Amino acid sequence: MSTWQRVCDVTALEGNVIKEFDVEGKKLAVVRAGGEVFAFPLRCPHMDEPLSTGMCDGETLTCSFHLWQWNLKSGKSTGDAEVDLLKYPVKEESGGVFVDLATELRYD
Repeated sequence: MSTWQRVCDVTALEGNVIKEFDVEGKKLAVVRAGGEVFAFPLRCPHMDEPLSTGMCDGETLTCSFHLWQWNLKSGKSTGDAEVDLLKYPVKEESGGVFVDLATELRYD
């Protein structure tokens, strides 16, 4: 059984706008930045706020609630964030965006 799940059409993602999706019961935040697509758990690891309300500037994702920041490519903190950003594997295929949900990503 494939763990890759279709999230949306590639055209649904506008540059640097973080969108929220529910895929197989998992809440995701997805963004296209710098020609790449990134997917991560919807909730911020700091105070559980939705990252879909955040801002994306180039490769930097900023939570709008407490201004924690991460590098989208590496998931590493670039500011005050004390926890790295967990990311799902993403691929674009046949005009769609697919996320591999094989691993449960959780901030414990």
